[in-house]
Amino acid sequence: MSRIKRVPCGDVNCHLIQGEQGAILVDTGRAGYGEKLLPLCQRWDVRLIVLTHGHLDHTQNAAFLSQRLGVPIAMHRADRELLTDNDRQPLQAHRPLGKLIRNLSRKGFRDTLLPPFQPDLFLEEGDELSHFGVNARVVALPGHTAGSIGLQTEDGALLVGDALVHLFSVSPALVYADRRQMEESMEKIRSLRPTALYFGHGRPVQGL
Repeated sequence: MSRIKRVPCGDVNCHLIQGEQGAILVDTGRAGYGEKLLPLCQRWDVRLIVLTHGHLDHTQNAAFLSQRLGVPIAMHRADRELLTDNDRQPLQAHRPLGKLIRNLSRKGFRDTLLPPFQPDLFLEEGDELSHFGVNARVVALPGHTAGSIGLQTEDGALLVGDALVHLFSVSPALVYADRRQMEESMEKIRSLRPTALYFGHGRPVQGL
């Protein structure tokens, strides 16, 4: 059975998943939170960093933590282009709050430096991560970005990155590269019947 710890890093959540043989760090937050995450990762014996997608608020400490911990970084290949320029994929919204977030995000993309790095591993739907000490599998959840992914643990908990958000209530991504894919990923999450949901933004919930 896996243990999941949510680590709030400003307005973004990072998560630690601990298995019997080690742990995985899911997302790394904005610049400035690396020093907060580092001792937790050392204590939990993190063996892999997984990025749910390529937006800067989830990736900015990846290079720092990978170097200090001596562990690989993994993500979906379709988001590799975002690591050098978050504007490489469209950012759309149809709700008022989503439009506000989209405008703020675009400004952040222009004004924020992305520390350069390249992933060590590319993950696909169904990949198992047990060789990193955690019984979890990769779930493809495109829509928010082309390469958005989640992780489902052996006991059914699902970490969804920004495929869903939990601000006032649980809802699909407020900004997205592809609305149809985003809505299909929402239905896919429902079909998986998760025992618990962990979000990139917002507190976890039991089930859906």
